[in-house]
Amino acid sequence: MKKIFLFLLFTPLFIFTQNNPNAEYWQINRWEAKDGMAKKFELAVAEKTKKFNNTKETAILTFRIVTGPDSGKYMRVVGPKSGDFFNEGVSNSQEYAYWLKNVMPYVKNQSGNKRTARISALSYNWDNSEAPKKYIKFTTIRLNPGEGKDWLNRMRNDAKLKISKGFSGIRGVFWLVSGGQFEMHVVEPYDSHGMAMGTYSDEDFDYMDEYNEMFGWRSLPWDSMKADMAIRDYGGEIIETLEFIPEMSTSIE
Repeated sequence: MKKIFLFLLFTPLFIFTQNNPNAEYWQINRWEAKDGMAKKFELAVAEKTKKFNNTKETAILTFRIVTGPDSGKYMRVVGPKSGDFFNEGVSNSQEYAYWLKNVMPYVKNQSGNKRTARISALSYNWDNSEAPKKYIKFTTIRLNPGEGKDWLNRMRNDAKLKISKGFSGIRGVFWLVSGGQFEMHVVEPYDSHGMAMGTYSDEDFDYMDEYNEMFGWRSLPWDSMKADMAIRDYGGEIIETLEFIPEMSTSIE
C-alpha cells in the first residue's frame, strides 16, 4: 500500500520508481564520534578513504555538520549510482572489515542510512562532474501524506523560472526512496557564507513579477501557501549547514 501511495503522490510530476534503471541514486549516512575521539575518527576515516575509495567508482564525500540538531556529526555521501550498485553487498568485503577494525572503535553512533534519488525537474545547474563546493545548505522536508504534489509543483515552477532567467545558483532536489517516509532533501552547494547563493543575469529581476507572469496572476502567493501547507507542522523542515572535508573524501584529479 505504501508503494502505491508514493507512486500516486509523485507521478503527476515525474515517472519514478525505486527500480528505475535510469535513476540517479545517492546514499547518505550520519556518523557521530565518541566523546574526545573526533580527531582519531577523522584520521581513521581519512586513511580508510585513501585506501579503499580512491577511484571515481568508489568515491565517497565527507561533510561535517556545523549547524542544526546533528551539529558536530559527520555525513558520508556516495553517488551518483545506478540501482545495480545496491545489489553489491559489503558485509563480507575487505573494506567493511577494515572499517569495523579501524574506524568503529571511535564511533559512538551511526544513523540516517538513507537512499535518495535526484529529481532533475526540480534541480538546476547540478553537475556531477564538478568538484564539491566548500559548504552545503541541506534542507530536509517532510511532507504530509497526500499533499506532496503542491510542494513539488512549487519547486518545479521555481526551477523552471530560475533556469529560464539565468540564475547562477545550484540546487539538487532528492526524493527519499529508502530509509524514511515522504521526505525530500534540498541540497544547495556554495563556496562562501558572505556571498549570495546565486544571482540572476538581469540585475533588475523581480522574482514575484516574473513568477506571476510565467505561471499566472497571483500564482506565487497561492502556490507558496499550498506548498507550506504540504509540509508537516512538527519537524517538517530542518535546515543544516554542511562543511566539506577534503581529507576525509575521495580526491580525483
